[in-house]
Amino acid sequence: MQQTVQDKLDTYFGQYKLLAYAKGQVIVSAGEDPAGVMLLLEGIVEQYDITPEGNRVTVNMFKPRAFFPMSWAINRGSNTYFYAAHTDVRLKCADADATVSFLRLNPDVMFDLLSRVYKGTDALLQKLVLATSGIASNRLIFELLIEAYRFGETIDSTRVLIHAKQYSLAARSGLARETVSRELHKLQNDTLILLTRRGIELNIKKLEKQLGNSQ
Repeated sequence: MQQTVQDKLDTYFGQYKLLAYAKGQVIVSAGEDPAGVMLLLEGIVEQYDITPEGNRVTVNMFKPRAFFPMSWAINRGSNTYFYAAHTDVRLKCADADATVSFLRLNPDVMFDLLSRVYKGTDALLQKLVLATSGIASNRLIFELLIEAYRFGETIDSTRVLIHAKQYSLAARSGLARETVSRELHKLQNDTLILLTRRGIELNIKKLEKQLGNSQ
């Protein structure tokens, strides 16, 4: 019986020790080599940078079944990013050279990784275009939609619940927290979102249309 990509990853990473990190704990610091390639099993990991002004900017968010940092493992350049547990996290950490060899021997796993990398690249390029536009609402809507696509909880055919905090949205969009707060209330007044104690309810179709019309 032919193994699936997930089966191969489970078998390969299964030989390595399970590690746990508490919410907020730094897993890898900028300027240091990671211990290896990590397969995320539970929780969310944030990849971020610190600007010269001391501002924290989120680069990426990893959810379960992602493995990282692959650019460092393949190219062996210096690691310039922080990786931290956005929630409580459980992961496996594998030897980097062995992992690269494993990918070379398993092109289906490599293709799956490449597919996800290109999806992330497309999102970053769109984010760059929105950042150059200077329109705060577009940048925030984009981050809300990305959060919904990746981590949202479906309420019904049109609404999705996300649990992103304002400080997190600010870090990802590059906007000030005050700007994020103001723009969220504008979106609520336009019935595009609903701010609740549980999180932020998004009307996905309306937000997608709003973003498309403004580009």
